Amino acid sequence: MNTLTIVVAVVVASVAASPGQSRVALLTGRWTAQFDGRTFVRLELKAVDGTFTGGLSLGNVEVDKQGALRRVGDAPRELKPIFDVTHGDSTVTFSRKDVDETDRFELRLLPAGQAQLKMLLTEGTLKELAASGIPDPKPFVLTKQ
Repeated sequence: MNTLTIVVAVVVASVAASPGQSRVALLTGRWTAQFDGRTFVRLELKAVDGTFTGGLSLGNVEVDKQGALRRVGDAPRELKPIFDVTHGDSTVTFSRKDVDETDRFELRLLPAGQAQLKMLLTEGTLKELAASGIPDPKPFVLTKQ
């Protein structure tokens, strides 16, 4: 009877772990976003011992009054390392150093091999942008390569 209980517990534990593991696999890989034929976001995520690592390359972005993309620049070839990575069921949040500032992002898994990358702006940055007539940029839709 004890052997049967152990076997059942192992089967239940492996089935319960599978959805989380598959989510990690769905989040890892190479992601890109394009606008008007230009790749302006390149993101690479790797899972190592339950932790995400990788890099992000982001071109210049200009948005309209609704926060939608108006114009973009090509993403630089070199990826900047990401750090301070945390993840949930279908999201990964991380930081990236950009010259003397640190930018924070959230990647949210969408259906059909897509994800949404949102810039997590501070309240001060949002107020500064609003004072200049620039709205909070809408999330970018990325496609897994």
